Amino acid sequence: MFGATPIRYLSPSEEFYAQAENFIGLTLTLRGALDVGAMSEAFDTLLRVHPAHAGHLERDADGRHQIMVDDYEHEGIWLEKPGDEPGGRLPSQTEALLNLRIRLGEDRSTLTLYTHHALADGHHQFALLEQLFGWYTDIVSGAGVGTVKAEPIPESLEAVLAERGIGKLARFGLERFLPAIFAYDLPPSKRNAGRVGPQSVRVPSASCRLSQQETKDLAGVCADRRISVNAVVAAAILMAEWRIRETPHLPIPYIYPVDLRFFLTPPVGATEATNPLGMAMYLAEIRSDTDLMDLARDILEAFRADLADGVIQQSFLHFGTEYQGNPPGLPDVVMATDGGDLPPLRTPPGLVVEQYDLEVLFASTAAGVDMYSAGTYDGQLLVSYNSHGPEPQRYVAEIRDLLTAVPAAHGRVTD
Repeated sequence: MFGATPIRYLSPSEEFYAQAENFIGLTLTLRGALDVGAMSEAFDTLLRVHPAHAGHLERDADGRHQIMVDDYEHEGIWLEKPGDEPGGRLPSQTEALLNLRIRLGEDRSTLTLYTHHALADGHHQFALLEQLFGWYTDIVSGAGVGTVKAEPIPESLEAVLAERGIGKLARFGLERFLPAIFAYDLPPSKRNAGRVGPQSVRVPSASCRLSQQETKDLAGVCADRRISVNAVVAAAILMAEWRIRETPHLPIPYIYPVDLRFFLTPPVGATEATNPLGMAMYLAEIRSDTDLMDLARDILEAFRADLADGVIQQSFLHFGTEYQGNPPGLPDVVMATDGGDLPPLRTPPGLVVEQYDLEVLFASTAAGVDMYSAGTYDGQLLVSYNSHGPEPQRYVAEIRDLLTAVPAAHGRVTD
């Protein structure tokens, strides 16, 4: 009879994602021939190197989850053909924490790597994808995988911070929202229009993509003014929200995760921890004459101040599952993640990654999911909006218009 070995309980920062049964899917559109046998071997290697991801979660009597490493083999790739119903099967945390779906076509295929958010943030997940395609390329080229060894079970955020002597401070960022809490007569919140279901649910999404030239022009303006692209994207998201909400007197609270790997000493490796994140906060007070680049600079300055004070590094230690949904007394909060400029994946000759897309799954949550994500791959900026609210396409269309207008407004026009 098959069994499973308990590894460790989830920390509070990880438990948040287990309670919501939250998976993230990275979907790649691939042009060229895809060798399913070679990809299956590469995926098996990935599971051997990362045994925690090959396991599942079990919930005990008091509601806490623990990571269980199974004594039996992972079921492997989910293979779909063009005639099959697209994406009918979804991952379950009681079965596995890492799944791979391939929808095989003649000229183009799609590949989706599903990772449970309790065990991996976006940086961690992309590192797994890099390893998967690296081994696949080696197998197809004839070099083979070679000898591999299992990596340690990734540490929690709490363990990473404790090892570096970082504990709770009195401040954790929410103080930036104090001027807006219970200060306004608020319209009904679309963030608290919740849904609860027994199975993982794809959160509805819409996205916009800038061309390589549009992305290059935007990045050029940002470089000229020493403002990061992600700050400008954040400003565009907030400006779009402000325009569509039609409540110009209300400020907009903004929350975004910060990858702490680059801000801790010693630094944290890509797969050494599950979610080594901090939370940054900003209160956007937008008027009709607000300049998008000025707003972006203000977001950046607030981030630098809170990082210098150590607020962001320990902010997540103050959060728990009770923070689902919109905080009471606040206008609807905007949340966004930014993956930055993603490096190219290694592929064999004849196989090209044309684009990537993001899929968000929540099986159980007390609040409606509402989040933006951004990232650049192959020189193209992608902004996605996953929301249970109405008209997500309207928001990303407004964001795209704002971003593509920046170069011309600042004297950088490409014929």
